[in-house]
Amino acid sequence: MEPNVVSKARSDEAHDDNNGCSGVCAGGLGEESLAAQTEHHRDAEEVAHFESICESFRQHAIFSRRARTGHAARIAALPATHQSLLPLWMQQGSEENRHREVFMQEAEKRNQFFFDSLLRHAGKAISQEMLAEPERKWSSDDTMSKVSSVLKSLARDWSAEGVAEREQSYRPILDGFDRHVKVNKESDPPRILVPGAGVGRLAVELASRGYEVQGNEFSLHMLLASDFILNGGCTPQRPYAISPWLLETRNVLKASDPFRKILVPDIDPAAVMGFVTHGSENEDLSSPPEFSMAAGDFVSIYGSPNEASRWNGIASCFFLDTAPCVVEYLKVMFDMLKEGGVLINFGPLLFHWSGPPLRPDDISFEDYKSKHSHLDERYFKSIDMPYDGVREVLLQIGFEIVEEITDLPALYTADSRSMMGTEYQCVYFVARKPVPMCCV
Repeated sequence: MEPNVVSKARSDEAHDDNNGCSGVCAGGLGEESLAAQTEHHRDAEEVAHFESICESFRQHAIFSRRARTGHAARIAALPATHQSLLPLWMQQGSEENRHREVFMQEAEKRNQFFFDSLLRHAGKAISQEMLAEPERKWSSDDTMSKVSSVLKSLARDWSAEGVAEREQSYRPILDGFDRHVKVNKESDPPRILVPGAGVGRLAVELASRGYEVQGNEFSLHMLLASDFILNGGCTPQRPYAISPWLLETRNVLKASDPFRKILVPDIDPAAVMGFVTHGSENEDLSSPPEFSMAAGDFVSIYGSPNEASRWNGIASCFFLDTAPCVVEYLKVMFDMLKEGGVLINFGPLLFHWSGPPLRPDDISFEDYKSKHSHLDERYFKSIDMPYDGVREVLLQIGFEIVEEITDLPALYTADSRSMMGTEYQCVYFVARKPVPMCCV
């Protein structure tokens, strides 16, 4: 069975020098690769940005090894009397130290092999092909942290180890859609948007229930990873081994924890969504609902008048607090929903764009902005508010709240073996766009 998939381009006016990708879409199963679409778009700045993302994937192993070199240099700087007190695997020149280095190198090679496979799927040069570049530009620490985040997100979404986290965060949303947005095989499937889709598991789980699903993601790092998982032939029978916490040096319980293996994926996404058949005579030959991934800024795409009243549901998981202005997100969500459509949300209010506070010596807000001119403009637009404030905005916009639970514990890309973890006390709610009384 060929996948019945459409892709969606983002609004032409949307653009961001750090993360965005305008006019390009990461398609669903069977679609042309994101790399090819970017190059066909032929925007020089975007192509250069896309290449910088690919280059950061190529540099993972090198950055990992250099980090260990720095750690070894600090140990070497200790007085000999102190060095002698360290575990043997930390003492340079010991057999135990050499064995540990072998394990660490194997882990970084595992990760690099995954990223090289991802790049090859995207039609881009892999790490070994770029070693001889005479003037190589090294990625920033911030960019490399996003590479590490991809590995941790893959563990959360596509490994057996991530089951507990997915049950905490995805299960309430999935159950909410089962209750409030019914799938009727006699009519067109309901259309569901998953903003901030990351590497795609929640979107796949919704599609497996018969919904027409589109994931939306701003980060090209995440989009390339989801494209590879969805279209790169990754299955539990042919899994990739990764070491997501390889670069962690703090709050590590056991010396072997950073280089332990995690296998991805734990399911075959194509089979789960019905895009793979097995030749059974009794098999349902109807085409699965459409599935796609759209690249770009949420407001720029779905704030368009063309998206108004087109969606039956929005699955918002750890997404609302990524807004520079949560009021704008909620207004866009209300407008894009059909009458009777629902926003189902689960997550905290971390407010990613929360800026530094004003100081007594900041003469004015303009003076404050001038002092912090190196920051992204969105840090000056973020409005932090408690949940009861967000709730009031929901009601003022016109939503009616039909379900609401607070203080639900959830982790996010946590290392289950770490000595430290952040547990969020999340809010779950179902907010419906009312149906006019005349139409009831």
